[in-house]
Amino acid sequence: MWRELACVLALAAMTGGPVSAQDAVKGESEPVQVMVLGVYHFDNPGLDVNNIETDNILSPNRQEELQVLGEALASFEPTAIALEIVSQPPYLDAGFQSFEADDLLNEASEDVQIGYRVARIAGVDRVYAINEQPSGDEPDYFPFDRVSAFAERAGRQQEFTALADMSDMVSQFEALQATSTIPELLKLHNSDWVPDHFYWEIIGYGEGEEQPGAELAAYWFMRNAKIFNKLQQVTEPGDRVLVVYGSGHKAWLDELVEKTPGYQSVDPLPYLDLASTTLEGR
Repeated sequence: MWRELACVLALAAMTGGPVSAQDAVKGESEPVQVMVLGVYHFDNPGLDVNNIETDNILSPNRQEELQVLGEALASFEPTAIALEIVSQPPYLDAGFQSFEADDLLNEASEDVQIGYRVARIAGVDRVYAINEQPSGDEPDYFPFDRVSAFAERAGRQQEFTALADMSDMVSQFEALQATSTIPELLKLHNSDWVPDHFYWEIIGYGEGEEQPGAELAAYWFMRNAKIFNKLQQVTEPGDRVLVVYGSGHKAWLDELVEKTPGYQSVDPLPYLDLASTTLEGR
């Protein structure tokens, strides 16, 4: 550690400015550019507290929209793509290895419809599965039921239910599907329309040493930190990475990218605007 610190100080003296330990140790010159595209789940897995009922992603109109979206995202010129899929080191996505164009007509997931599609258009062969889920003795990263049980015992169930209820937002989104293209819908999921207040307010659910709300918030951050660490493991200086992930993760992943030396956040909105404009002209 002291040897690394000495190197950092020596580099700073030579360049006249501060050099991070990460830069000094890894010799990084170009940042890893990361575009986190927040998405809703296309195939209705029903795994979240609040779930959106999506329309038919495989319909001809939606497929045209997704192709235009894929071409717009490919203009980012990604060198790698990372998806919300669980895998083992070195985290290469086995599903992509067997992917064929016809799968776009049969597989509704956003991993296939956006991730694999963009990889195919952009000629990317590095598609990674970086999702994190508990295994073995790892904790439940979203112990919602424990917080709910505490709220009931503490006479705060009504308050807790209201905090977790996003049914109005879900209903609004489901109604918008009838008149909006997929790029337009994704603009919502990459904006302040997706709230994150739940993870801050949930911390207040606790009494004495029983603190299930704080634990939920901490475990949720842990999950996102592990996801980001997997991204770090598979990237190298100069990479341009498209990360396709549920929009509930976007604010956390963006923050990790922005605060980590050697990484640079890229806003997906201009690319979504490009896709929207292209579709309007057809």
